[in-house]
Amino acid sequence: MNMYLLIPLIEVIFCLGLLIVLMISGKRHIARRPFTAFLFFMTLWGFFIFMMRASPDMTNALLWEKFVFWAILSASLFFYRFTVSLTGARPNRYFEYPLYIAYFVVLALIPTGLVVNGMQMMWYGKAPLIGPLFPLYVLCAYAPIVRSAMLLIKHYRHTRIIDDRIRSQYIIVGIAAMFIGATTDYLPVLGMSMYPLGIIGNILFCLVATISMLRHNLLEMKVVIRKLATYSLTSVLIFGIFGSLIYLLSHFFQDFMSPVSLTITIVAVFIAASIFQPVLSRLQHTVDRWFFRERFDHIQNLRRFNQETRGDLDLEQLSSSLVTTVANGMQSQGVYLLLPSSTGSYTTYMYSGQKSQGRLQFSANSPLVAAMKQQKHILDNTDLDIVPSLISLTEYDRQTLERNSIELLVPLKNNGHLAGMLLLSGRASDEPYSKEERRLLEMVSPDVAVSIDNANLYENMKQKHSELQKAMDGVIHAISLVVETRDPYTAGHQRRVAELARAIAKKMGLSEWQQMGIHVAGLLHDVGKVAVPSEILSKPGKITETEFSIIKNHCQVGYEILQRIDFPWPVTKAVLQHHERLDGSGYPQGLAGEDIVLEARILGVADVVEAMSSHRPYRPAIGLDSALEEISRASGILYDIEVVDACLSLLKKNQPKFERIMAAAAANTDYALEAVTN
Repeated sequence: MNMYLLIPLIEVIFCLGLLIVLMISGKRHIARRPFTAFLFFMTLWGFFIFMMRASPDMTNALLWEKFVFWAILSASLFFYRFTVSLTGARPNRYFEYPLYIAYFVVLALIPTGLVVNGMQMMWYGKAPLIGPLFPLYVLCAYAPIVRSAMLLIKHYRHTRIIDDRIRSQYIIVGIAAMFIGATTDYLPVLGMSMYPLGIIGNILFCLVATISMLRHNLLEMKVVIRKLATYSLTSVLIFGIFGSLIYLLSHFFQDFMSPVSLTITIVAVFIAASIFQPVLSRLQHTVDRWFFRERFDHIQNLRRFNQETRGDLDLEQLSSSLVTTVANGMQSQGVYLLLPSSTGSYTTYMYSGQKSQGRLQFSANSPLVAAMKQQKHILDNTDLDIVPSLISLTEYDRQTLERNSIELLVPLKNNGHLAGMLLLSGRASDEPYSKEERRLLEMVSPDVAVSIDNANLYENMKQKHSELQKAMDGVIHAISLVVETRDPYTAGHQRRVAELARAIAKKMGLSEWQQMGIHVAGLLHDVGKVAVPSEILSKPGKITETEFSIIKNHCQVGYEILQRIDFPWPVTKAVLQHHERLDGSGYPQGLAGEDIVLEARILGVADVVEAMSSHRPYRPAIGLDSALEEISRASGILYDIEVVDACLSLLKKNQPKFERIMAAAAANTDYALEAVTN
């Protein structure tokens, strides 16, 4: 069987297959019946073409050709009926009544010979001889198709339902293929040696239309075009390289089909398979840049958003980056990020875009919040009247969405937990968001939800830590004040030692965490003096050996008081050892050298400097210079060399700085020291 007979037979088998598939698995759509009738007449059209071409004589061929004309006219009419049902267009009686009248009139004219009056042999096979009313027939056959295309274009422009838009695009492409194929049927009559492609065009027409009816998640036409452009460029590149290779092989090898040339060709194919995959990816990148233009970088940023923000625990910075990236990538008029509050309601945390109409807020018991917790996919504003849980949406919530032109609602879910909601207003171009854009948002949303949850957890931990820190500071200061109230002459001593010790630690380059621990130890280093009788603490004269032994016991008492508190620093050891000395002459344990913790060594120096610089009941203040001379003289013997050097560098010939440190302690201001020592 030659191609002349094979093509219409393929069309019959193909249309029958589509018809069977439609009957078995087609959607229960209102347009299903007229579309089934359309496919039925297209099947008859192919069958009559086959019978005409297989007829042994022209008389029988003419009879079958008249049936062909009838099938074409009927298929055109039912396709129009299908389009009206699919788009939901209101029938136009000024078009439909004349159309039906013309249909029956032309049907009656086909047997008369006024439309087709004979057959002739062309270089490709049999062809009809047209009659005087053939233009009327063409008008009646094309008018429903043209009207269908107009309805589809109008529907595409006005509908906000993305599936309907894509379906309309596919059918319009099918109509274009049919028109191009039908046009080629007339070219041989005009003297052009081109095989008529009407059957092939109709096969494509039926295929695309059926796919659009059967498939729900169709690739968008823009995506198809981008992919085709990329594969076309890659094909041109591959064919160019292989064409050159084959030409060179045929030029240098007389016997091109020799084992050597075949081996080279096979090796080249494998090399191309490994080389052109990255080339394909690179070309797709270039084609996408042509299509998206200024949006390309923003879309790429959105695709890489989770990689670039991974580990970012600053909720405000993360949220700002998210809404800005989405607004730029999607060309949205507004993007709202809603996060849950302590009451369970979802409120705008961050916004990006044009001027907002108001702060969005949905209560914890709102049907919208309930629906977003259940949904796995993006919701469209058209879903508000479709999704059962959203039908009961309150009027206030509906008005909130409408007032801010919300078009997409993206749930940000992490393991079933709704971490937040991303609400997008309409696009600046007024075009609905494409499926590709929605898929991109769905792709990034789970990781965004994880990042938001992590940032929220970190914020909560910081808040709890801050509250615990305040509570601990309160307890520490309260304990410190207990000592000070029993010993008015040494009031403020612990705070002054704490500030000076922290200043020395900072000068030594210790971390802020270590500085904080030393400050806490300084505030508590004399807490054991609560066990020393007040008459001994405030005794104006020289104390006895017995009284001094009681005072020396304050280190051990302080340790025992504080050891049940689980400090994150070696506070208890510092309190116990702050009167130990490098040479082992200190108390209470007589420790020496590195056995004394660094915090205690710093406290020991700060304690001596503050004590000698301040008044005591039993003596007047000796002065800062004498205190610095004392620690300098005993450096490396009683006191740590590094600690002494830091203290001297900080205070030597700098009485104002020492006074400011002491003033900061008196004001009980934690941050004053930073301003002083900078």
